[in-house]
Amino acid sequence: MMAVVASAKGKILGESDTATRRDEGPDGVIGQIIEQITLAAKDAGISAKKLGAIGLGAPGAVDPRKGMVVRAPNLDWTNVLVGPRLSKHFGVPVSLGNDVQVAIQGEHAYGAAKGAERAVGIWIGTGIGGGIIIRGELERGFRGAAGEIGHICLDEAGPECPCGRRGCAEAFASRTSIERDVMAAIKSGRKSVVPQIMKERNKLRMTSSVIQRALAADDQVMKDVIARAQHSIGLLAGNLVNALDPEVIVLGGGIVERLGEDFVAPIRESARSRFLRPDPDGSIRIVPSLLGDHAGALGASFLARNAVR
Repeated sequence: MMAVVASAKGKILGESDTATRRDEGPDGVIGQIIEQITLAAKDAGISAKKLGAIGLGAPGAVDPRKGMVVRAPNLDWTNVLVGPRLSKHFGVPVSLGNDVQVAIQGEHAYGAAKGAERAVGIWIGTGIGGGIIIRGELERGFRGAAGEIGHICLDEAGPECPCGRRGCAEAFASRTSIERDVMAAIKSGRKSVVPQIMKERNKLRMTSSVIQRALAADDQVMKDVIARAQHSIGLLAGNLVNALDPEVIVLGGGIVERLGEDFVAPIRESARSRFLRPDPDGSIRIVPSLLGDHAGALGASFLARNAVR
């Protein structure tokens, strides 16, 4: 998790981050959030009592009105009232959003989608999350569930997704899916430097840094799996252009941050091949995040700013 203290113009004044201790349950993680906010305020040279409001991006489905994380599978949370607890502790308003929704809000306010009337965010991490900006505002949908683009089906006969269905974009192109496919190729007998890299770096999971190192070593298994993931993300982006006709699609998450334009370029090419209405001038931009790791935290601060306007 990352906490920042930011000005109304999005300037980061202080920050703090740590690994989320999900095994401690909601009470432990909320305690961590409180600690990180306090440390970020200290880094900014102010007391946490001086904060005007708090914004929070949670990895899952949320109820913004109640300040509740309805379901966060990666945290194993169900119906956790995090907003009221933070508000009571710090004595300020707390605004809650989905983590990728606040990330695209950060990019819209301060980054790659700044000023766009219509924009879409695709964040590639453990899963695939999304956020949609329409008329310059976050589109939450009828039930607050808009933006679950990682669960757009690309192939009903495809691999099983963590959601329990088959063929979701997340099942083809998340970091979890990339790890699954690389390890399956190795198990089938293909040679790869990935196990050696993970051992040398003492990694139990295939992080973005492992992927980057394997590609730098010209590992054919990794190159093949990444190419398939890029094609799938491109199909997803093309579908979103056909459905929403955005000015810009912003790609974010650890893999994008590590690999940058080298990762994005084939996605752009795959997406453009799916556009029903041609875009010969390249007016629809498909670009990497400008804010990187700070997109979510700055988007959350944007939520907080709106709460006290």
